[in-house]
Amino acid sequence: MRNSVSRRAGRVLLLAALAAAGACDLDLTNPNSPPEELVLTTPDGIIALAVGMQGQFAGTTAGTGMVLNMVRAPGLVTDEISTTTVSLVADRSLVTGVGVDASFGVVSGPYTNAFRVVRSAEELLANAGNVGLPRGTEAGVLALARTFKAMALGAAILQYEQIPVTATLDENPLQPRAVVLDTVLSLLEQARAGLASVAASELGDFNARVAIGYNLGDVINAMLARYYLIDGQHQQAIDAAARVPLNRVNVFSYPDPLRNPVWAYSQFGLNYVRGTQEFVAEADTSDDRPGFWLRLDQATVNGSPAVPLRNLRQYADRNAPFPIYLPDEMRLIQAEAYARTGRVALAAPLVNGVRTQCTPSATIGNFSEPVACMPALTAEQLDTEAEVLAEIAYQRRYELFLQGLRWEDIRRFGTAVSRETPSLSFLPLPQSECVLNPAAPC
Repeated sequence: MRNSVSRRAGRVLLLAALAAAGACDLDLTNPNSPPEELVLTTPDGIIALAVGMQGQFAGTTAGTGMVLNMVRAPGLVTDEISTTTVSLVADRSLVTGVGVDASFGVVSGPYTNAFRVVRSAEELLANAGNVGLPRGTEAGVLALARTFKAMALGAAILQYEQIPVTATLDENPLQPRAVVLDTVLSLLEQARAGLASVAASELGDFNARVAIGYNLGDVINAMLARYYLIDGQHQQAIDAAARVPLNRVNVFSYPDPLRNPVWAYSQFGLNYVRGTQEFVAEADTSDDRPGFWLRLDQATVNGSPAVPLRNLRQYADRNAPFPIYLPDEMRLIQAEAYARTGRVALAAPLVNGVRTQCTPSATIGNFSEPVACMPALTAEQLDTEAEVLAEIAYQRRYELFLQGLRWEDIRRFGTAVSRETPSLSFLPLPQSECVLNPAAPC
């Protein structure tokens, strides 16, 4: 699929994993930017593109990258965040479900940004094997490209009913959810196999120059667990989640001059959104996580629509990291998969493990995982599938706040269990895609 904003074959390379904020559009003649043939045919160019692809996903400030576009709409259409009195009309439309326009940036952003990442990933897959990279570095770059293509497609299919699975500039049919999920899982399994094909000692150059700030193997397994669960492949989800260490957090970093996009979008920057008081009011009084995510020590403010809002506590620092996934998502994935396959007795201890944790087991920089520090439930309270699933739905709501998963969780658990009805079922297909893709069903 091509960049939905333009038919141009180029894409922006955000060389931003550590410090650089500059970008190069491969279609433009710029004495400070390398031409496309240099980027795609030299080892340094491939490394730069691999780093830039991660920047395209992570973003550099408000309105850029997939991180914000992954969490923005799912937060607005559910009960996680709502809009302030100075917010965009487009964002307010998602909160109310009224007046949503396919030309709005909040509608097109996830689509456009996802396929920028997909296009960069596909160029890496087509060219990384041809430039003479060391064996381990080449394997790492190819695994990274497959992982980020999968993550971009996965994040997009949670917001739209259909999307393409490639970044072709030509007519590009949209695929149904099942095909997209199959593509995501196939890419991740290929990434896992490719990374396993080389010794850990051969990945030193890749880890030092490309995958900065996280363990790619952890991310691959976490994404496999996430999307196997969503696809209903429960044993595969259990197996993948079990491979993810629970004692470390893998994050996107935003060193100066970069800015965490959630920081830039919320009350700390543009002041467009805050957390909802509803999120706090519906929590168990013994749960510590509402106070981890939101400022309970500060007064609420009135939003637009007129509902009480809470300031965010997390992402208050412009350089705050953003977790690629949270460790306890893995325990909750396993618990849900066990429950949905009739193994309730195996699910209950995992649920209680999330409930009773009082000390973070994973911390990086100034970010620690949330902990509930709630009392354990009794065996009688978790001895049916319905009871376990209801508790998992609650735990996911408060453990995985602003991770882009709440909308999908409501679909999977149902509104009766999730206690929320989203304002929209899916985002409409962006108007730009209708105009530029002859195969789009518009």
